[in-house]
Amino acid sequence: MLAAGCGSEQHAQSTPSTSSAARTTRSAKVRELIRDYKQLGVVVQAMRREAAKLRRGTLLGTPALRRLTGRFIEDLESSHLSPKARNREIDHAAGAVATSCEQCFQQLEAIRPIPQIAGH
Repeated sequence: MLAAGCGSEQHAQSTPSTSSAARTTRSAKVRELIRDYKQLGVVVQAMRREAAKLRRGTLLGTPALRRLTGRFIEDLESSHLSPKARNREIDHAAGAVATSCEQCFQQLEAIRPIPQIAGH
């Protein structure tokens, strides 16, 4: 005669548990994302400070602003952010330089990951 729930020990043993390796991998990814966001935020703040030094919009901005824009682009390309997150970070950077450096703004607009976001 079989009792109800017979074999429940095997079922409980076969339930997969989250391994410490999976948790470590997940927490490492989170740390990478946090580091990437912080790094990009620091560069955007520096871009804002440099752009504030200009009294009016220019085609080329300042050499420092162009360097910061290049640094932002390099940091963004090496980041682990999703395409949507990259697009949002570009929004912040473009807002920082939009009224100060036309070329910097155009560079940022050119690297938007629109096809990846749209799924093409």
